[in-house]
Amino acid sequence: MDSDKTRILVSTEWFPPAFKAGGPIRSVFNLILAMKSDGGNPDLEFFVLSGAYDLGEEEKMEGVEEGVWSDLEGTPGVHVRYENRLNWRKSNWKHVFEEVKPDVLYLNSLFSLAFTLRPLQIARAKGVKTVLAPRGMLGAGALEIKPLKKFVFLSLARNLDFFRGVEFHASTEEEVREVNMHVPGKKVFVARNFSDPTLNPLPTTPLSGSINLLCLGRVHQKKNLLFAVKILSEMNLNGRKVCVNIVGPSEDENYLNSILRFSNASLDISYSGTVSHQGLHEVFKNTHFLLMPTMHENYGHAIIESWGFGRPVLLSDKTPWRDLQKKGLGYCTPLVSALWEAVFKEILLVSEPDLKDMSATCHAHYQDLVFDPETLKANRVIFTSN
Repeated sequence: MDSDKTRILVSTEWFPPAFKAGGPIRSVFNLILAMKSDGGNPDLEFFVLSGAYDLGEEEKMEGVEEGVWSDLEGTPGVHVRYENRLNWRKSNWKHVFEEVKPDVLYLNSLFSLAFTLRPLQIARAKGVKTVLAPRGMLGAGALEIKPLKKFVFLSLARNLDFFRGVEFHASTEEEVREVNMHVPGKKVFVARNFSDPTLNPLPTTPLSGSINLLCLGRVHQKKNLLFAVKILSEMNLNGRKVCVNIVGPSEDENYLNSILRFSNASLDISYSGTVSHQGLHEVFKNTHFLLMPTMHENYGHAIIESWGFGRPVLLSDKTPWRDLQKKGLGYCTPLVSALWEAVFKEILLVSEPDLKDMSATCHAHYQDLVFDPETLKANRVIFTSN
């Protein structure tokens, strides 16, 4: 694998065709595609080591060959290797480092023994530059999930300096503050994530008696869907029907069932299971608004995808996206019941001409985000700075 290019070894537990882990998969995949695009850096070569399984699955993904390097179709200079769980050992990581001889190790997770701490130990011993992307795992909402385990890990990390010499990739200024709070004294690059550049706007969904809301992503307390459906269930919908379609892997069946039990004649709540990235087109086709009352979102690929398909969004104020109503992109609302009720009342009155105008505005904003040259420049620096 000799090459005169800068070799980047990417460690990530999930990589396409995996999709159930959501945003972190899209973040690293889109980053690699962007770096190999015309506006990226042709002098970078990527070697992606990933697990052979999707989130929560015991069987390996269909069509995946284990333990061999294969070229990513349509993207020269990107090589991917999927490993069986038996090969997540430190000894296998040593073999990979000897084979690839990376100039940079890029870690796509914070709390993983197999895909963060083990390769990090080897990179440090070999003097390999290491960059870690927390992917929102240091956000307050994320740390509230399994808090004791994460508190102990971060305490040990600070006291034993697990991450000495590691540079961090933050995708927002807020994440910079989170890194400085929990892993102080580290060099932090700020470079926004990329989204899929191939999305096209869909025809506006007709207002045929119901408002259709899509909840896209992991079904988890962090996503806070119960908050929104409880408000809707207690509202006077004035004869309108609201349909809430939940799409994504269910990580907490009790939480999912607590949401579904609010379904009634006026509020139709359904769970459609998981959908691949390629299936998003069908999911958004019958959607009026994306609903995301999240407790924390580091970036929110579903938000950008919604704009890409021409669909406005209903967000909490726990994402990086602000001033949405003024921009015609949707709503950004603090997690206060009365404020969300007011937003729901407003969208119940929306007209088809208004939706068409918002759809055009959303897709135009998506294009500005996807092809932003400053974002490309900021991400290039992560891999090329000394």
